[in-house]
Amino acid sequence: MPLEDDAEDDLDRVLGQTHHLLGEAGDELAQQLVLQAKLSLRRDGGYFHPYPGDNWTDASYEAVLHVPRRSEDEYTQELIKRIWAELERVLKRHERQDVLSMVIEPMLEPLPSVAPDWRNNALQEITAPATNQARRERADGGYPTRDGLTFTSRAEVVVYELLVDIQRKCPPEKALAILPLPGAKLRDAGVRSPDFVVIGNGRALVIEVDGPHHYGATRKADDADRDRHWDRCGVRTIRIGTHHVDHPEALHSLLQEELRRWLFPVR
Repeated sequence: MPLEDDAEDDLDRVLGQTHHLLGEAGDELAQQLVLQAKLSLRRDGGYFHPYPGDNWTDASYEAVLHVPRRSEDEYTQELIKRIWAELERVLKRHERQDVLSMVIEPMLEPLPSVAPDWRNNALQEITAPATNQARRERADGGYPTRDGLTFTSRAEVVVYELLVDIQRKCPPEKALAILPLPGAKLRDAGVRSPDFVVIGNGRALVIEVDGPHHYGATRKADDADRDRHWDRCGVRTIRIGTHHVDHPEALHSLLQEELRRWLFPVR
């Protein structure tokens, strides 16, 4: 029997089978992302793909991978391609040759639950000792953590772990300090939380981990403005695309090179 559109349990099993195939292919990154996703099938009806010659009809479907909003940026085009390759195989085995592509969409996050005495709780939070590290993420909860520190995405965790490895291998005279998501008050720019600030040799370097949404013209202009404020402080900003985390060895070398260039320049 073909897989039914609204068979939630069967669709979840399909996603589990896709997860297994990705594991057999050694694609641990794609596996981790699929693990937190949900699958649905959506009839296109000629709305999303109305172009002549694209093989879509009003009976064609697309697979929709619903993912947590905080991890949406981690789905690079290369990752989507790899996940879809395995998911398409599984769907065809379930007689769903009419599913022609896959898209990524953020989940509708549930509203926070609040107690009847939420005002008193809020007042207690205000008077509690504050931390500037990942202040918004800590408030929302549910974000990945390492070493008691909070991050906004798995890509940032990968960058952090590579920085820690570099830090561990540095000689004492070239010690590094790693500050993920610190709160910083900048003149005329309000409070900013760069993804990372790395300190060493009396110098500082800002590292931003950029997802695909950073490549639009408007966001590029915003990012350039943010970088300009750090430049005024004498601090360099480097930007790393999330697609780099697919290749940790190359990213390790890139980070090492940038840290050497900006924190320990050859005189």
